[in-house]
Order: sequence, then C-alpha cells, then structure tokens
Amino acid sequence: MTVRTGVALGLAIIAMLSACGDAGNSMQKGFEDGFKTQFIENFNKSCQSSAGGSGLSADKIAEVCKCTADALIEKHSPADLMKLKPEDAMPVMKECAAKSGLPV
Repeated sequence: MTVRTGVALGLAIIAMLSACGDAGNSMQKGFEDGFKTQFIENFNKSCQSSAGGSGLSADKIAEVCKCTADALIEKHSPADLMKLKPEDAMPVMKECAAKSGLPV
C-alpha cells in the first residue's frame, strides 16, 4: 500500500465514522423531537381533562395547558420529563395561569 492509498483509506474511515456519529445524533434528535411531541399531546389532554370542571372556558384552559407543556419542554430533558410528577409541574402551571390573566 502506498502512502497516498493509506492516507485516502484513513480519510475514508474517518469520514465513515463521522457519518456514524451524525446518524447517532440524528437518531437522538429524532427520538427527542418525537418524545416532546407526544409529551405535549398527552400533557394537554390530561391537563384539559383535569381542568374541565373548573368553570374556565375551554380556550383559557387550552391556553394555560399549552403554555405549561411548552415551558416544561424548554426546562427539562426527555429523561427528566419521564420522571416529572404533577407537583413538579404546578409552579410552571401557576406562572402560565398568571400570564393568562387568571388569579393564582
């Protein structure tokens, strides 16, 4: 093997390994994006269902629930969100309710 062939082979291997790293990052991002989408959907359903008898309009409930889900996604990783307890979400929900003009 000539030096030039060895260098070309080495560069090809580096490029392949780099592509594998990119694929792993892409898969991780795909998982996180899918998880976040599913989290928002499930959180909103549960939140709106729980607040249904509060006397607030469905639009106001949806606004607060969406704000809360979005804020939780911004503040927590998917691993943290999987362990999130309702009481952990309450301060965020109160902030969103206040932003929506509701008494807290």
